[in-house]
Amino acid sequence: MSALHLRDLLDLLALFALSYGGMFALSMAMDRHYADLRGRGAEPPPAMRRRLQLGGAAALALALAASVHAVGGPHGLLLWLGALTGTCLLLVLLLSYAPRAAALLGVAAYACGSVAHLLAGVY
Repeated sequence: MSALHLRDLLDLLALFALSYGGMFALSMAMDRHYADLRGRGAEPPPAMRRRLQLGGAAALALALAASVHAVGGPHGLLLWLGALTGTCLLLVLLLSYAPRAAALLGVAAYACGSVAHLLAGVY
């Protein structure tokens, strides 16, 4: 496999992983979803809520950068929107039926996507 193909695969991995991780972080900034994981009536502290919002927005911005890096300008935006749709559907299903699995996947996706985005820039 040539370096060009590896870079494209890393960009796509970063795109989907960061999209899921970013949407998960944004959902945890909401009272309802935070309470699903922490128990009834639990709310994220204001400082944590702000960090989750900023982290989620940063992950989505990096996902957009990865998609534009993989396929170019307008097509990258379209790919990013499609990835957001797919990852949001997965997140909604997991939060409804397996919230602990959604949390585990969210943290792992955020970390994996960040590493993939860094590696894609190297290749």
